[in-house]
Amino acid sequence: MMMRKTVMLLGALGALGLGMGCAGTKEAGKDVSAAIPGVYQHRDGVITQVHGNNIAVADANNLNEPVAWFNINANTKIERDGKRVELSQLSEGTAVRVSFEPATGAEKTSKIEVLSGDQAQQLEQKLQGHHETTPPPPPQNP
Repeated sequence: MMMRKTVMLLGALGALGLGMGCAGTKEAGKDVSAAIPGVYQHRDGVITQVHGNNIAVADANNLNEPVAWFNINANTKIERDGKRVELSQLSEGTAVRVSFEPATGAEKTSKIEVLSGDQAQQLEQKLQGHHETTPPPPPQNP
């Protein structure tokens, strides 16, 4: 079983390697991260909607990226300045850094860091005047 997983992982990395010659290092890194389960990605942005245990976040670093939904569960850490924050304290317009594992539907969220000060101001300025349409909420994850 372990051998099969190793072969599959090497095959996926090899397939990505063929396309890396055309992609820049940033794009190649995104491709590799997305292809390997358990590798987390990050999104810096602003919350556009809170719906149940899900938040929608607009990406401040890639304005062409659609708004994405992130599922928050009991294992998700939510922090502001190193202190725990409750989901009920998150609202539209809050600047955040989300760590997640790509998934079908809402992304599997491991940590949400509420940004403040200069970091929050910079993200808000990047998104100012750029209003993405938030997609309908994803189905509730079990």
